[in-house]
Amino acid sequence: MSDPALQEKKKSSFGLLHIAKFLKYPAQLSPGWKGASLALGIIALLLYFVQGYNMIGTRGAIPYFVGIVVFLLAVMLLAGVIALLLHWIKKIPTRYIWLALTSFCLLVICFIGPLPLMFIVSISTIVSFSLLGMLIWRWMTGQYRKASKVSRIIASIMAGSTLACILLGGYWLLGNGNGELPKPYRLQVMKAADSYLATLANPAEPGSYQIKTLTYGSANSYRKEFNAENSLTTKPVDGSPFVKNWSSIRTKTFGFGPDQMALNGLVWYPDGNGPFPLVVAVHGNHLATDYSDPGYAYLGNLLASKGYIFVSIDENFLNTSPYDDLFMLKVLKNENSARGWLMLEHLKVWEEWNNTRDNPFFNKVDMSRISLIGHSRGSEAVTVAAAYNKLSASPENGNIKFDYNFGIRSIVSIAGTDGQYKPAGQPTQLKDISYLAIHGSHDMDVSSFDSASQYSRIGFSDKSPHFKAAVYVYGANHGQFNTEWGRGDSVGFGNKLYNTAQLLPQKEQLQVAKVLISSFLEATLQKKTQYRSVFQDIGYAREWLPDTMYISNYWDGNTKLITNFDEDIDLSTTTMSGGRLVGNALKKWKEEKVKMKYDFGSYSAVRLDWNRTTTRGLPSYTVDLTDTGLAAEASSSIVFSIADREDKKKSGMQEALVDLTVQVADKSGNTASLPLSSVASLLPMLEGDIVKWPFTSLLPTREPIFQNFTFRLADLKTVNPAFQPEQISRVSFIFDKTDKGSIYLRDVGIRGAAVISGS
Repeated sequence: MSDPALQEKKKSSFGLLHIAKFLKYPAQLSPGWKGASLALGIIALLLYFVQGYNMIGTRGAIPYFVGIVVFLLAVMLLAGVIALLLHWIKKIPTRYIWLALTSFCLLVICFIGPLPLMFIVSISTIVSFSLLGMLIWRWMTGQYRKASKVSRIIASIMAGSTLACILLGGYWLLGNGNGELPKPYRLQVMKAADSYLATLANPAEPGSYQIKTLTYGSANSYRKEFNAENSLTTKPVDGSPFVKNWSSIRTKTFGFGPDQMALNGLVWYPDGNGPFPLVVAVHGNHLATDYSDPGYAYLGNLLASKGYIFVSIDENFLNTSPYDDLFMLKVLKNENSARGWLMLEHLKVWEEWNNTRDNPFFNKVDMSRISLIGHSRGSEAVTVAAAYNKLSASPENGNIKFDYNFGIRSIVSIAGTDGQYKPAGQPTQLKDISYLAIHGSHDMDVSSFDSASQYSRIGFSDKSPHFKAAVYVYGANHGQFNTEWGRGDSVGFGNKLYNTAQLLPQKEQLQVAKVLISSFLEATLQKKTQYRSVFQDIGYAREWLPDTMYISNYWDGNTKLITNFDEDIDLSTTTMSGGRLVGNALKKWKEEKVKMKYDFGSYSAVRLDWNRTTTRGLPSYTVDLTDTGLAAEASSSIVFSIADREDKKKSGMQEALVDLTVQVADKSGNTASLPLSSVASLLPMLEGDIVKWPFTSLLPTREPIFQNFTFRLADLKTVNPAFQPEQISRVSFIFDKTDKGSIYLRDVGIRGAAVISGS
C-alpha cells in the first residue's frame, strides 16, 4: 500500500500545478462570454472613471490617475482571489467570475447610497449588460446561423427584453424621481392669516449696514484665499491630542499635520463702530478637497447687513478624503471633538483681535454675545464647543487644560448628527443656552431627525432667559442649506438613487434657513424677544417662509416641568414630586424611547393608543397635581408636546388629523375644556419618499416629530368663569373626538409664573 503522506503530497502538488496552469494558460472564453465580459467591463470602467473624478478629480490629474489605477488594481486582485476560490465549484468561466466580482466592487463604489439599493442596482447592471453582451457577441460571430428557428426567436426576445430593461433602467437612473407629493398641511392652509398680525419685520430681508469682507488664515494654509494680500494672519494650533490616523498623504495634501492645524476663516461684517455680536458657522463632513466653507455666504451677507460679524470657518482638512485616507483603509478617527475644540480656538483669536489696537476688529466684537452655527457633523461641533466652553479640562484627558468661558448664548443645528462623539462616553448635556434645530424630511444623509435627541438634552435653570426650538421642514434635504453641496446628498451616481424631484428648490430652502436663523439670532443676541413667537407658533412666519409643511416644537426656561417621562420606569409618577399619572380605557399605555426612522432617540415619551369602538368607557390620560403644591397665576399656560405616531398611509386631511379634548380642573372640581384643534392642528407624520419608486418601501419614510401646544389658563376661564386657574388639580387628555389613534406625549409643564406653594 502507498504511503498516505505521499499521496497527500501528490494531491497538493497536483493542485498547485493546476493553479499555475490556469494562471499561465487560462481556458478560452466562448464567444458569448467574451461579449458579456466586454460589455460589462466597458460599462463598469466608464462609470468608475466618472465616479473617481467626482470623488478625487478636484485634486488634479496625477492624483486622479494614480488613485483610480491603484484602487482598480487592488479590487482586481481581491476579486481574482475570490474568483479562483470559486473556480472549483462554478461552471461559469473563472475569468468572467473574476471580472464580475471586480465589476461588483466598482459598481458599489459608483452607487454609494442606501445599502439594499446599492446591491440591487449593481447586480442588475452586471446581469443585464452581461446577458446583452453575450447575445450580441454570439450574433456577431455567427453562432445563431446554424441554430434552430426557435433558438433564434428566443435569443431575439431575450436580447430585446434585456435592451428594454437597460433602457428603462437608464431612464429610471437618470431621472429625478417620482415628482412632488401633495402638501395638504401647507403653512398657508394650516395657519390662517387673520390669526397673525403682521407686527414683525421680515428677518430674512437685508438690514441697513454696508457689508465688508475679509479672510484670515495661518501662514501654512493650503488655500490662497486665506493668505491674500489683506488677510489677517493666525497661528496654527496643536490638535494632535484630538485626532487619530492622520496619514502622511493628508499632511502632504494640506501642508500640515495634526499638530499644526490652520485657523482659517471667511468673514462678513458690518461697516460700523460696533460692538457687534459674533456668529461663527462650521460646515460638516464633505469631500475634503471640495471646500464647504464658502457655502454659507448667503447667511454671511444677510447677517452682516443686520449688524452681526459672521465667520464661516474652514475645517475641510478634517473631512473625508478617499485619497488621503488610503482608500478608506486609514480613516481619520476621533475628529468630531477636534471640530468643536477648533471653534473655541477661533474664538480665542477673535478675543485677541478685539483687544488689539491696530486690528480692524479692535473693540468691534461683543464677546458676550456669541452664537455658533453647525451644519451636519458641524452641528455636533457646536454642542461640543458649548460643552468644552464651560470645562476646565478635556473630558478624555485632564492634562489638556481649557480656559475659554466665552459668552456663547445660543447654538444652531442644521441637519445635525448626534452621538458620533460622546464626551467621556456620555451624551453631550447642555444647560442654560438657547438651541435651534432645523431638519428636512428628505434629508438623504442624516436621514433621521437626530438633533431631536440633543434638543431633549438641553436644560434650563428656573427663570432662565433661554429657550430651545426644533423645526422639521417638508421637502428640505441635507445639502441645499450649503450652496456648495446642492441637491445631491451622496456622491456622483449615488445621487441618482434618490428621489430629488420632491425636494424644495434651493432658493426656498435657503429662505427657510435665513428666516429661522435670523429670527433666532434676533431673539437670542439682539434682545428682540418678540421673534420667539416664530418658534412658539410657526404661523407667525407664514408670510416669510416657503409654503410647505412644517412641524415645530418649543420649550423655555420660564416653564415649570411637570413630567417628561425620562425620570423612572413607574408609569404612575411624574417628574415633579407628588404628581400622579392615570390612564383609563386605553388600548396601549406605556413609556418608551421614541422610535425614529433608524434608531431610538435618547429621550422617552408616553405612548397612548386608543380605539373607542372596541373599549368600554371614554379613553383618557390624566396628570393629577392634587398633591404637588403647584400653583399658577391666571396669566400662566399649560404646555405640552405631542407627536402623532400612526404609521398608516393617510389620504385625506380629515382622516389624518387627530383631535382630542384638553380638560383642566381646579381644586374645587370646576373644569374647563377646549379641543386640541382650538390651539393648532396636530399634524401627522410627514412622509418623505427618499428613494425612487418602486424601491421607496426599502427605507423608512416617516418618523414621529413632536409639536408644541400652549393652552392659556385665561382662555380656559373664559370657557367656564367658575374655573379657578390659580388652583389647578389635574390636566386631562380625553380622546373623544377621534375614534382611534396613537400618539406620543412629552414635556408637560406650566409656563409663566408657576410656583411651588410655600417655596
